[in-house]
Amino acid sequence: MKLKIFKIVLVFSFLLSILWFGRETIAEYVVDDPVLPIEEYFSSGGAYTDCNGKLLRSVANIRGDYLFPVKLKNQSKELIEAVITAEDRNFRTHPGFDLGAIIRAAKQNLKNRRVVSGASTITQQLIRIAVPRERTFAAKIAEFFGSIRIEAAYSKDEILEKYLNSVCLFGNVRGTAMAAQLLFGKDSGMLNLAESAALAAAIQAPGRYNPFTLKGNLALLARRNRILHDMLKLGKCSESEYKNALKEIIPTYKKKRAFNAPHFCDYLEKEQGKPVGTIETTIDLNIQNKLALILKSHMPRLERQGATQAAAMIVDAKTAEVIAMCGSAEYGPISGGFNNGTTSLRSGGSVLKPFLYALAFEKGYFPSYTISDTMQPFKTQRGDYLPENSQQRDYGPVSIRLALGNSLNVSAVKMLNQLGVSDFYNFLVESEILEYKDKGAETFGLGLAIGNPEIKMTNLAQAFGIFGNGGVFKSLKFIKGQKQTVKEIISKESAYMIFDILSDPSARLLTFGNPSFFKTSVPTAIKTGTSTAYRDCWLVAHDQNFIAVVWAGNFNGKPTRGLTGATACGPIFRDIYNIKHEKKTLTGRLNKGLTEKRLVCAVSGLRPSAFCKLKSSDLFVRSEYEKISECHFHTITGTYHMLNPEYATWLEKRKKNIDADPFKLETPAVTDNSGANIKIISPHEGDRFVYSAYHGAPINLRAIPSRALSEIIWFVNGIELERTAPPYETIWFAEKGTHVITAYAEGAVASQITIVVE
Repeated sequence: MKLKIFKIVLVFSFLLSILWFGRETIAEYVVDDPVLPIEEYFSSGGAYTDCNGKLLRSVANIRGDYLFPVKLKNQSKELIEAVITAEDRNFRTHPGFDLGAIIRAAKQNLKNRRVVSGASTITQQLIRIAVPRERTFAAKIAEFFGSIRIEAAYSKDEILEKYLNSVCLFGNVRGTAMAAQLLFGKDSGMLNLAESAALAAAIQAPGRYNPFTLKGNLALLARRNRILHDMLKLGKCSESEYKNALKEIIPTYKKKRAFNAPHFCDYLEKEQGKPVGTIETTIDLNIQNKLALILKSHMPRLERQGATQAAAMIVDAKTAEVIAMCGSAEYGPISGGFNNGTTSLRSGGSVLKPFLYALAFEKGYFPSYTISDTMQPFKTQRGDYLPENSQQRDYGPVSIRLALGNSLNVSAVKMLNQLGVSDFYNFLVESEILEYKDKGAETFGLGLAIGNPEIKMTNLAQAFGIFGNGGVFKSLKFIKGQKQTVKEIISKESAYMIFDILSDPSARLLTFGNPSFFKTSVPTAIKTGTSTAYRDCWLVAHDQNFIAVVWAGNFNGKPTRGLTGATACGPIFRDIYNIKHEKKTLTGRLNKGLTEKRLVCAVSGLRPSAFCKLKSSDLFVRSEYEKISECHFHTITGTYHMLNPEYATWLEKRKKNIDADPFKLETPAVTDNSGANIKIISPHEGDRFVYSAYHGAPINLRAIPSRALSEIIWFVNGIELERTAPPYETIWFAEKGTHVITAYAEGAVASQITIVVE
């Protein structure tokens, strides 16, 4: 009874002394809210994790502390129990201060006439972390009353979560999650009993219990074992668990601080500022690491052919979440490895062609529509432009399917000329591929068809997604829960027809053949691109699960030694495809819209006539098939495919190499040329030429009539120069001066231009 009275008197005296000696501090602290500095502490600095909670990178807060805040549920149960055992056994029941601990500490300190034991609860320690003060009596008073406020503001789990995320461990490392990475190289949720007790032991005095010194490691080991013994006595572990834990050693060296997906984290920090708390990103670290290894493994091959860098990214096709992003083959100073190739502007090459033909489909064209893949000069603001295919040859009548599948430049430029440069430029802006503020359609002209503007890989990845998502655009997601821009760019039908062409191996046989790296087990839309002088090599691929984009080249713009999108990026894509399809199956189906396959003439791509012997099937928008015209290549019985005068030059060149050409120019009218229109396509109105003393000024004269004529008569300044049968072209050696050139046929509408030779 006397002992009980003594305890009551002791506690009462302690409280009276607090109230008396700390009255001014108490009065001041009642005004302050201890909740605010705690929130401020966590409002700067933090960490990025992948989609599975694995640490990518931690970023120091305003005090220079590295935090990796995690939810309490993601801390191991052993760690939680070890910390409570070591620091505050009555944490779950006390109101912020522990009277029993206060009495015990007071008695021990009085007995030893010095401070040998403290009574700070976890709640009071949390205040001390957020609001550092000198270790004075007044500070103790502030923490005492502040703990009551904290307990009223937060639940026990919230207090414990904040404490575990901010407690000081190992220098400027804060929180058990960060410390677990540094000491054990694992997430705090994966800590076992021995590891948990070791971290809990270090909290009391991180300097004294520094595991990275011999003395500190031995001291930490001894304290860990005492905590394990206490946990055994409290029934928090079994005898066998206790004995096994005692056998484990504590590491003596630091693990490397997590530095994963560096280009991705750099990008997020640049775009959104330093992370506040823990940011869960869309990255899958397992796939990210595999992608990095793939790029690195291909560098010896690429370097032999003049490419010093490569970049790639993988995107979830349905959600547009970025799964992996490698901005270079290796993050570092070598070959500009700190640069981020996924967000840099690079010349796009032919990867823009699918968008060109998507616009064509929106305007009523169809996959079997025939384009004249014949060389023809075009007049531009910068002079005459003569597009060429990469194989330095033209292919005559080709369908859009073959033109896109084989990435033919001449066909693409002719299609763009029909659609209009401004319309296509605006379409690329709407698709968020182009984001120029100081350049318009006139800057790029017909070169838009073959990808002369610079684009970002990130923009290409999100825009390419429209072909597998029914024409719907989704902006990329980098962070879980991030808001997206979602909008319809093209119809379901147009999107599906592009996807079908790009996933059709037979459509690319003409120029690419059937290389092994293009062979896939599921339908995959693949498009390559190569910029001028082989500087930038691209490949973008899209199946129902993922979108992959690969780039190879040099960050300084130096040309490679003949690398193309297929040869540089194809083998990389094959390895990416393999890791993405290790265990994953297709999810969902492509939206075909109202498309259906119908019969067409295999040569003209139009509805078959009675004279068409070769037929095939291709995609059409339902109800549009009946609107297309009947084949005009075959209008009489015979084996020839009759072509109009646009193909005259192409047919003339074929005569040198083909004895029995199945293509033939349509028969000219014998006497009646009425209704025919003649167009001079070389030179152009207003062209200027330089006269050479050695070579003069040779000028190629070429015209195309709207239908076959027996001949075209050329006049220069009113004087007849020459009469040309198909292919209606000749060479004229011009003198200096201004010249009026006329192409004429009796009964037809003539064409006239003016040029200058200087």
